[in-house]
Amino acid sequence: MNEPEKPIEEFFLESLLKICFAGIWIVTAVDFYFTGLVLERSMIVNSAVIFAVVTAFLFYRYGYFKAAVISITFIITAAMFYQSIKADSITTSSMAVIMVVGFSYSVLLKGKFAVWLHLFTLLGVTVVFAWLASHPLRYGKPDATDIIVAGVTYGILYFVIAYSTRILKNRYDYMVQRLAEKNRELSDKAHEIETQNEELVQSQENLFQMNSHLESLVEARTREVKKQNEQLIKYAYSNAHHVRGPVARVLGLIQLSKMDAGLDFPFLFLKIEEQVVEIDQVVKSINKELQV
Repeated sequence: MNEPEKPIEEFFLESLLKICFAGIWIVTAVDFYFTGLVLERSMIVNSAVIFAVVTAFLFYRYGYFKAAVISITFIITAAMFYQSIKADSITTSSMAVIMVVGFSYSVLLKGKFAVWLHLFTLLGVTVVFAWLASHPLRYGKPDATDIIVAGVTYGILYFVIAYSTRILKNRYDYMVQRLAEKNRELSDKAHEIETQNEELVQSQENLFQMNSHLESLVEARTREVKKQNEQLIKYAYSNAHHVRGPVARVLGLIQLSKMDAGLDFPFLFLKIEEQVVEIDQVVKSINKELQV
């Protein structure tokens, strides 16, 4: 029996964990090549991401799906906020990661829980850009105009990505639900057809048995009719040859008595008796043959 397929949320989380695990080691290797990992900020961010991936993996392995999602997204988001504030310039990489976090919330979580996490992330983005706007000179900006524009842009982009992903995910869930309902209906129909086939097979077996029994009855009835026909033939033969002879002689004797008044009647009666006895014997013989 085939194992049930994993929900898309679990599949996406597994893929996210693998990508993050491979990606953070690549980033760490690049940082080491160019900076020797002497920057405290890089060490903290890289360590935080590794910790987030390992923690999420352990939570997911032991069946705590939401805890795995929260651990990897919350820790990575916090690390990106930290990197955005500590960096010497407004980094687009940190905001790109936060966009991915918003996408992940929409795919992995549902209901009010996902909404609150989106609001928390947007609030964090607002706080970060508010802090950046209050220190424009640190990032080589004469004023906060560019920082505010960037903050608004990233906020709108985050909302568009999260909202559109949520709509697509809801549509996907609806289609999956409809497909599951159709599959259940098809399964019920298949079961119904299977039941009808079984009933049809049973009916065919019953019909076959009835036909076989009917054939036996027909054969038995045919044998009985054939036997009766044979008996009728015997009766007809006996009637034509054995009964008709004595009857004809009795009739002849009676006709003779009418023609000759001086006939010896005792002798006549004796002959008639002989013929009647012969007829009786013949009838008994015929009855005996018909009873066999």
